[in-house]
Amino acid sequence: MPTQDRDTGPKEVSGKRFVFQTAVFILMIVFVVSIGLYVRNSFESLEEKLSYQPPTTNQAPASGAYGIEILEGQIVYVPVYSHIYADGGKPYMLETTLSIRNVDPKRAITVKSVKYIDTNGAVIKEYLDGEMALPALATAEFLVEKQDIEGGSGANFIVMWDAKKPVYEPLIEAVMVGFADAKSISFTSPGRALIQRLE
Repeated sequence: MPTQDRDTGPKEVSGKRFVFQTAVFILMIVFVVSIGLYVRNSFESLEEKLSYQPPTTNQAPASGAYGIEILEGQIVYVPVYSHIYADGGKPYMLETTLSIRNVDPKRAITVKSVKYIDTNGAVIKEYLDGEMALPALATAEFLVEKQDIEGGSGANFIVMWDAKKPVYEPLIEAVMVGFADAKSISFTSPGRALIQRLE
């Protein structure tokens, strides 16, 4: 007679089930522990990235204190206005003061040229007859009077300066002031350094 497979007994089935459940339980523990270690390591690396890092002292800063550039010379463009328009194109005449402030507390700069240029790009006046030394923390001022309308509404100054040693970038700006019909107006116009190009 052919032999028949015996049915698996209840004890054998429960033993296999116990082994399977134990294996699943161990795998779950390993998985949870692995996730915990990963999260912990990630958190520690994030803390390291965010932790305070003292400034390095082996490299010189690219700029001075409070973001002031340290330079040896510049060509600076300063837009100015002999008049502005308002009330449907009515001109309001302005008086302009060009201010060059040496903000370096220790070193002088040399102002080499101050040119006043009109709206069409023509040089009207060179304010310096040579170079002018500007001591530490000193200011030089150049005036375009109200009745001088030659520059026009698109006039500008070109200022050239240099220094024997690196200095804090000077503050170069124009102040425009005007009075008309019981009204007054005043505003400043900051200079912008030009990149010197090779011709």
